[in-house]
Amino acid sequence: MKRSQVVATALLASCLGLHAVARAENTPPSNAELAPIPPPQVRPPSPDDAATGSKKNPAPSHVSSIEVSGTVGPSVVFGDAANPEYSPSLRRVGVFGELGVAYRSSYFIDPFLGVGYAPLASGEAHLPSGPWGAGGMLDQRLDMWTIAPGLTADVWRLRLRVALGLAVVVQRYRFPGEDHSSTQVPLAHQVGLGFNVIDVHRFRLDLEARYVGAPGADVTFLTFAAVMRGDVVEFGRY
Repeated sequence: MKRSQVVATALLASCLGLHAVARAENTPPSNAELAPIPPPQVRPPSPDDAATGSKKNPAPSHVSSIEVSGTVGPSVVFGDAANPEYSPSLRRVGVFGELGVAYRSSYFIDPFLGVGYAPLASGEAHLPSGPWGAGGMLDQRLDMWTIAPGLTADVWRLRLRVALGLAVVVQRYRFPGEDHSSTQVPLAHQVGLGFNVIDVHRFRLDLEARYVGAPGADVTFLTFAAVMRGDVVEFGRY
């Protein structure tokens, strides 16, 4: 094939291609291409969705409750024996236990009432013979009941406790063939500081140091106790 024929063939192909492109550009669009594109379907939220959302993200509520508590721990009593020269043994370590009920408000101050009991001390005293009669071994025991209304305040994990109430101080003596006891009912005050260790839903556990004093009976003691607290009735939850 000659060069002139090749050039002619190429020019003819180019002209045909340009003609096809121009024809395609001048062709009107079809009905399918002119049809509008439907907007995306958006389903409005239903009341069920709103209820489900409220369950997933509940609004915060201020809850009050009736709380019961139990306290138990060792105690150490202060002071000297009545007759130290006759007292070869004196045990100052006892046990303190308390049951209480409190109203936990939505604020940080809660009123409470607690009733406690503590066998504080015991010992033996050897009394010599004298004008009062033959000597012998005297057993002594010191117990205390506490009735304490007061307030607690929670700040972070710390729990401050103050109370002013009554104490029933009972001293018992046992001598060969005889039993004696004396009772005093003085005012008693309490001051305690606790640290919250566990706080899950309705249950709480504190470790607390508490000072109890009854100046009218000259009895004071210190206790280190575990305080278990739980809600039995709740108010205001929604």
